[in-house]
Amino acid sequence: MANIKLLTPDIYNKIAAGEVVEKPYGAVKELVENSVDAGATRIVIEVVNGGFDLISVTDNGYGIAEDDMDLAFVKHATSKLASALQLSAIETLGFRGEALSSIAAVSRVTLVSRTHNSDVAVKVYAEEGEIVDKQHVSANVGTRIEVRDLFYNTPARKKFFKSPAYESAEITKFVSKLILTNPTLEISYILDGKTVYATKGNGLEEAIYTVYGSNCLENCIKIDFAREGLRITGYISNTEYTKANRNYQTLSVNGRYVLDQGVAASIMQAYKPYLMTKQFPMYVLDLFIHCDLVDVNVHPKKSEVRFADPRRVCGAFYYCVTDALRRFSNKRVEENFAAATRAENPARKYTQEEFLATYNKMAAEGQLDMMNRDQAAAVEDMERSTERADKKSVAELGEYLEKELSVEKARINLGLDEPSKVMQPAVVLQPATQPPVFVENAEDELFNRAKILGAAFKTYLILELDDKLIFVDQHAAHERMLFDKFMASKTHDMQSVLIPYVFSVSDEEAQFIEENRDNILSAGIELSEFGQNTYRITAVSTLLSDLQMEDFVRYLLSSVGEFRLDDRTLIVEKLAKKACKAAVKAGYALNEYEIKYILKQVCDNKILQCPHGRPITVVFTKTQIEKMFKRIV
Repeated sequence: MANIKLLTPDIYNKIAAGEVVEKPYGAVKELVENSVDAGATRIVIEVVNGGFDLISVTDNGYGIAEDDMDLAFVKHATSKLASALQLSAIETLGFRGEALSSIAAVSRVTLVSRTHNSDVAVKVYAEEGEIVDKQHVSANVGTRIEVRDLFYNTPARKKFFKSPAYESAEITKFVSKLILTNPTLEISYILDGKTVYATKGNGLEEAIYTVYGSNCLENCIKIDFAREGLRITGYISNTEYTKANRNYQTLSVNGRYVLDQGVAASIMQAYKPYLMTKQFPMYVLDLFIHCDLVDVNVHPKKSEVRFADPRRVCGAFYYCVTDALRRFSNKRVEENFAAATRAENPARKYTQEEFLATYNKMAAEGQLDMMNRDQAAAVEDMERSTERADKKSVAELGEYLEKELSVEKARINLGLDEPSKVMQPAVVLQPATQPPVFVENAEDELFNRAKILGAAFKTYLILELDDKLIFVDQHAAHERMLFDKFMASKTHDMQSVLIPYVFSVSDEEAQFIEENRDNILSAGIELSEFGQNTYRITAVSTLLSDLQMEDFVRYLLSSVGEFRLDDRTLIVEKLAKKACKAAVKAGYALNEYEIKYILKQVCDNKILQCPHGRPITVVFTKTQIEKMFKRIV
């Protein structure tokens, strides 16, 4: 007696449906993708009770012709592929011809559709994959599909689902991704009678605002990167806006929402210097790549793709995100440490012609001789005041200061120098016989225009600049200074290890080490072959003298399969810890020189985060402080 039997259609259709429609959100996904492929510009999604009672998708696309209605519910029937050759260049979201037949196999489906060249619409009703009723009705051009009683005929599967509220949350998450990956579509999403999302299709900015809110949009950096047939567009969050999970990360390839671990890892690597532990960036990025260079026929749910050259793709994401974050950091530092502007009589730069014209005019009017006499008198007066300062009255001192400041103003107007400190001797100019050598009045360094107010709690250095108060974490700043110094060192003093560390690897790991041996050596680790798939570490950089070999090898091999490996990646965590240990600690009182040294480095080098991602500076504007004190509202 034969033991092998051919399954009947009602059985294998229900089994196959589980691969395509694993959850209610899977049915929503398949129906919406069909609407997008049909050229719809407006889609309305309605869900009731987590999708178990009702899933409705209405679009204004091309519609389904009456002659195609019967085939629409047949498995592997599709209008999107005509030959196997087209599998190598798929441009549609759907292409397998499984969605509608799989949904109809486990639910009750009502479909109403009308094409633009038809006067009436066609309405069909299907159960368990079979059309049981067809009629003509009145409807707009497009398609409306209603899926009711999902999984009603597969109770064994339905009992393993979670609550309707959980399934609704899954659908809502999918719709949010749909809005972000299709920003030009007008999408309305109604859950249990309440409108959750409603977009007008006005672009990605509107989509981000709708899904994540205005605060997220205000902290976004625009990305538009093109290189060698690749183009990456979208937005990423800046270094000051992070999330506690990866739910705010959206990647699409040619408009298809996908999950790709390689791309996600490369983006995280670009963010690594800026983020603290267990913090994740937000991004909405779309990669445009020729369809010949990407395979979307990888998984039944079509959520995974395979690139012909994954290293090039991941490298492009790493480069564009790194460059965007670097430009943002530089811009933010320039904003925080903006050049101080003088509200009254701002000093200006003089050209050679302006300088000589001003000099000659003052000389012709005798102002230079008068200025010299005033300065000489001021010096004599100050010398006398020093000898009998205890006898000089407050009024006399006030007269002297007023006189000295008038002389200084004349020097500023001539463009010679900045005001000298009060009570400092003025320099006596000799009568001029010829114009002095012109030196351009270059803008002073940023740090020299700032005012150091001191330190709070022996931890936070305070700087006043323009209309801002800048608080600097002395430990984080010094830690970053030391870290940058370590990382900038391109030469390593190598020292041999007393006992070489020997380790064995797999074939894949051995190939990875061979490809990156130069970078490993640049990081300060010297290793050599010691048999089949076996290596030994014979020398290390003095910077890594306390390196735990076992930890390093584990960290090295954890990078197998990544798109790139460089010397910075290998030692960044080690040097970050080394800098942290060596940096001045919070609670340590710095002297005046040490405070100036750290603040100058922060200003000059434009650093915002420590190696572990903690912020170095916190800025309060004058407006913010005045609002705190209710001076302004």
